[in-house]
Amino acid sequence: MRGRVTVSYSGVHQAYQLALAAHELGELDCFYCSLFDAPGKWGRRLSWLFGADALSSRRMNGLPPEKVSEYPWPLLWHEMRKWMHAKSANDWAEANGRFDGYVANLVSEKDGGVFIGVETCAAESFRVAHEHDMKLVYDCPGFNPELSGQIAHKAALALGLPPPNILESSAIKAMKEKELALADHVLVYSEVHQRSWEQRGVGANKFVRIPLWIEPSLWLSKSQVCPAEGPLRVLFAGRGTLLKGFPYLLDAVGKCGRSVLLSVVGQIQEELQSMAATLPDIKVCASVPKSQLREHYWKNDVLVLPSLGDSFGFVALEAMACGLPVVVTENCGVPVPEPAWRVPIMNSDAIAQRLEYYVNNRDALKHDGQVAAEFARRFTPERYREQIKNLLLRLLRQ
Repeated sequence: MRGRVTVSYSGVHQAYQLALAAHELGELDCFYCSLFDAPGKWGRRLSWLFGADALSSRRMNGLPPEKVSEYPWPLLWHEMRKWMHAKSANDWAEANGRFDGYVANLVSEKDGGVFIGVETCAAESFRVAHEHDMKLVYDCPGFNPELSGQIAHKAALALGLPPPNILESSAIKAMKEKELALADHVLVYSEVHQRSWEQRGVGANKFVRIPLWIEPSLWLSKSQVCPAEGPLRVLFAGRGTLLKGFPYLLDAVGKCGRSVLLSVVGQIQEELQSMAATLPDIKVCASVPKSQLREHYWKNDVLVLPSLGDSFGFVALEAMACGLPVVVTENCGVPVPEPAWRVPIMNSDAIAQRLEYYVNNRDALKHDGQVAAEFARRFTPERYREQIKNLLLRLLRQ
């Protein structure tokens, strides 16, 4: 019997988990993607060429290859163009449009059921699927960039920094507007993620809020004991940018003085490097694969993610699974076990106060680390897929 759920996305994000959920339900018709690392697929050939780690995010145990249809050419064309013309590195509109058009032609042969598309890759396929009476589910990973831009511009003015250019291209914006208008349901990951799109005019009745996940087996609790004295070891993982609230973390650490030692795993935005250099003991290293990032979680006591706007915030959940309490902002969508773990955006004093609390309360640091690990491990891929399956069942029964 042919399944009634079609999933499509040229990139990664949650699409592979969405396809697996539909398959586990016995309802997956086809998963259209760029590459899938499995026997007989283009993804497997490329993994032989570039190494298994290069396509680790494009494989999914339990998802049968015969249910997956690859169309790698727009992605490969984009990567080749990026290699030849570095300025086009973030111009996904044309590549995603080509993939979307290819899928739209195939969707025209279907009638009824559910079509799941992902941000910037579903405008044309949504239009065709709508004409064929399919229910449209839109996975919307990003925080509303218009709102992010407004907040970042305000922060830049306050800090005397050049305003960042983070707005969407006109082509990408047009794609999203079409996709959001056609979608019957919009998948978001947190309350703040939903609010950001409501401010763009998306009706509250469209949203389905399902938190994301981590792989618990990868993020084991650290074996190192929290030191009873000495500096509090604070970690920031990711690109140190204004949008990630990095200047406010730097200011907070400066206010704490020698009681806090900051480590950064990732590149620091050029405009913020001079600010970072004012901290004499800061440790900075380049971005690393997740398997090595775990080592950094284990070597530190607290992770801070002071984002100005973040739909989720994977690193915070990963750090919690490794036994670190976290400090995140009210505009960071990652779930936390205690409200006190959130601070207002653009507020270095609030971050500093939270860090000083752990400096002076090492027993609380240890206790909160245990709470963090137990809490984070609830957010498994299986939990995510069960909630997706409940949504699909509801739509199919309609």
